[in-house]
Amino acid sequence: MSSSPRIVCVMNGHAAHTPDRLSFRVLGPLEVDGPDGHPLDLCGGRPATVLTLLLLHRNAWVSTEQLVDAVWAGRDVPASAQNNLKTYVWQLRRSLPEERIESRPGAYRVRVLPGELDADVAAALCDEARERLSRKDAAQAVTVVQRALSLWRGAPYDGLTADATSAVDRLTELHRALREDLADAQLLLERPAEAIAVLRALTEEEPLRELAWARLMAAYRQVGRRHDALAAYQRARTALVRDLGIEPCAELTALHQQILSEESPAVLPTPVPPVSSNLPPRVRTFVGRGPELRALRGATGVITIDGMPGIGKTAFALEVAAASGFETQQYVDVHHPTSVPISGPSATGLLILDNVEHADQVRHLLPNDPGALVLVISRRRLSDLDRTAAMTLDLLAPDEAAKLTDLEQILSCCGGHPGAIRHLVERLRNRQPWTVARMAARLEDQAARCQALGEVLARFDAAYEALPGPVQRLYRSIGMTTRFDLRQAARLTGTSQSEAELMIDQLMDLNLVAEPAPGRFDLHPIVRDHAGQLLVIAGPKAELVA
Repeated sequence: MSSSPRIVCVMNGHAAHTPDRLSFRVLGPLEVDGPDGHPLDLCGGRPATVLTLLLLHRNAWVSTEQLVDAVWAGRDVPASAQNNLKTYVWQLRRSLPEERIESRPGAYRVRVLPGELDADVAAALCDEARERLSRKDAAQAVTVVQRALSLWRGAPYDGLTADATSAVDRLTELHRALREDLADAQLLLERPAEAIAVLRALTEEEPLRELAWARLMAAYRQVGRRHDALAAYQRARTALVRDLGIEPCAELTALHQQILSEESPAVLPTPVPPVSSNLPPRVRTFVGRGPELRALRGATGVITIDGMPGIGKTAFALEVAAASGFETQQYVDVHHPTSVPISGPSATGLLILDNVEHADQVRHLLPNDPGALVLVISRRRLSDLDRTAAMTLDLLAPDEAAKLTDLEQILSCCGGHPGAIRHLVERLRNRQPWTVARMAARLEDQAARCQALGEVLARFDAAYEALPGPVQRLYRSIGMTTRFDLRQAARLTGTSQSEAELMIDQLMDLNLVAEPAPGRFDLHPIVRDHAGQLLVIAGPKAELVA
């Protein structure tokens, strides 16, 4: 591959270049290959930690404070930390071509093109494998899954601690799901011995993974090993009762009863699930939303679901799908270039279209079948889409949020935001030396709280960057207050109240601002932290003074 850039267009008299493609590998110790396929020298050590954190938040700004915390995690931060950080970035820029690391006052970001990060490639391959499995193309599914699994070389984002907790958990779950998909494909190819080897290893590592146990029992059953299937059920039940205090799920129990009722260990075909689906796994800790779920029971047509980032829109849609009873269920991330396309205008019983920015992205994907259910998920309110109903997901009620944690400090700073609550609970659980008191102290300080919630706040960046410049300025400014009115908004923006109201409407369309009373506007604590952080990092000093 040639390492020289390709000129694709001319703008304002300057040639615009297509950057040379790199290969960033974070599924293990950090490695980067240059355009020629040879590894780049990243200097290792602290520069590698800086790049790893930037890749965790690829294409988004990361504050220098967050980078310093990651580089000196658990150690005293020297007075020269900021200057040292500049040196590490300089070293990385010497190694990476095409000015991939960008800077602005108080923050850095790394530009990553689609398909350059191995974690993204693995997720895309998982989607492809499930699409092939849904079409019973098991041989190709095995090939695709094995390609995905070969990307893992160790622990994801090696070298980062709490910053990467959510991403590591997500990628670890992806790795497990790929192994389950591999077993499914092997069973379809009538290779039960290979499937059993995969599933035995998986259930030994994750004894609480009920569907893996069900697959293992089905594999044993397929080769006539009835006693092994029954023994597998007993091991699964023992682990669930001992560790969680619960009985096995309905699917596992039903399979156990079927095997018990068989009089002889005859070789039986693997039971094929009645639902053809490429939906992602449901969130195990999903809580609440009872009225919303009941409102969509038996629904058909096009229904939009909006809400602020991290509020649980996709998790809610998956709960709706689980209760829908549709035999064919399809998930498409319209923001993901490798998402599975719809195979025809009436190809699905239930269709979830996720990460929709505007109606034009999905109009051509809507099925013609009036009996189908289409759930369109977006941060913004898609008022220009022809829809049957619209639903905005609000914060969890206090009693619902309390089901995720009983720590008042977390509940108070998260204000019913489920994504933030889960993030802090996992952060506390995975930082063994931490105490509740230490967590509470960090949450009292805004800078430390923003650092602890870094991954959650980063999810708001795309919404902020989609706003026009004057609205961005208003958003940053209101981050210093809990509540404001039109008069205050006009003063902050230097405009009339009618102009300020139009700006606030844009924030409300993205679910960043609420209006509990006419002309009175509220900011959720998480939104306020995000806006306040932007004011300190990105806003001119005059805004902060104002």
